Amino acid sequence: MNILFISETFPDAAHPAMGTYNLALCRELALNHSVKVISPRSWIDRLRGRHSAAEESARSLGIEVLYPTRWYTPGFAQAQYGGQMWWSMKSALQTLCHNWRPDAVLSYWAHPDGECGLRAGRMFQAPSAVIVGGSDVLLLPKDRIRGECVRRILRESDTVITVSDGLRDACLQLGVPGERVRTIRQGIDPETFYPGSQAEARSRLGLTLATGETMAVWVGRLVGLKRVDVLIRACRLLQAQGQRVRICLLGDGPCRTEWEQLAVNEGVSDLIHFIGPVGHDRLADWYRAADLTVLCSESEGLPNVLRESVACGTPFVSTDVGSIREIAEPKFSELVRVNEIPNLAQGIRSILQGSHREAAQRFTPRTWTETAQDTLALFEELVTRKTAQGQPPLSVAQTSLSH
Repeated sequence: MNILFISETFPDAAHPAMGTYNLALCRELALNHSVKVISPRSWIDRLRGRHSAAEESARSLGIEVLYPTRWYTPGFAQAQYGGQMWWSMKSALQTLCHNWRPDAVLSYWAHPDGECGLRAGRMFQAPSAVIVGGSDVLLLPKDRIRGECVRRILRESDTVITVSDGLRDACLQLGVPGERVRTIRQGIDPETFYPGSQAEARSRLGLTLATGETMAVWVGRLVGLKRVDVLIRACRLLQAQGQRVRICLLGDGPCRTEWEQLAVNEGVSDLIHFIGPVGHDRLADWYRAADLTVLCSESEGLPNVLRESVACGTPFVSTDVGSIREIAEPKFSELVRVNEIPNLAQGIRSILQGSHREAAQRFTPRTWTETAQDTLALFEELVTRKTAQGQPPLSVAQTSLSH
């Protein structure tokens, strides 16, 4: 099967930690199928001199990835974001599909990426499926302009793929017929994420903890809704209670400077370490080195970092948001209330004092192989259905990029 994947959320050589879950799925699909990727990059990044090249593991598997410049109008004409992205990527699509035609189109993120996937599917008369990530169906629909764009794309796509039952419910509430919403949970790579020696992991990372000090990792993008400010204040509270917890923040984003200053103001700058983005190949050692993983967001879908953490034998503390409850088994995790500093501090203490780590070491995770199998089965079903309806896919010669 030929599969076209469209999403801005996809890694490149300069940003190896961005959208690694999408790369993992494409990499697994590419083992037995032809996969090509279009991942637009903002014109603002281009102006700043940021150029994109395919990530090494994608190239090694023969996944052709193009990164066209996405031209759009920041902050206004947001209803046109889908059309603007489509116009921006048409040349790349023509290059990829010169002698190749997709049998199925898969996109990630409802708008504008999902609109481009929908258009590509219609152009090739191939089934299109959009994977929703979380905020695109939890927060974007509340926006007066883009909300309607999201609803339309979800209603018109052949299938909406959700990574959790909670996100499936959110799609149903947005008016998507239940028979066109399919939950396919993400997986992990068992060759990368597996339990190992904490001491050896810390040695490989060059970490030395003071006597009595413990360590937590946080993984994500430093943006407001991730509420790292709550974590910093919980760290100060724990220190006041005699519990020194070193917090290693893996990621970057617009709130970094603000939160670096907050750590200074709270008197815990020696415990809050801003590590920056970490490549996927190095992330597992950070999980193994930690005593726990922390997530303190006020909005999430079902972040894969928590599954990766437990797959490495490391328990987690998370705010009780989105669909996290679906994977938060009490034996290896603690759920806490949103934006409550004492509650987060207590959750961290419970993990450090409990037997959660031993339980996490025995966890058997779902793999990307299983996720890819479920995705392919879905597309085979959709292709069969289109053929039965008398809609055979177009040949390359029949397609046109004029619309």
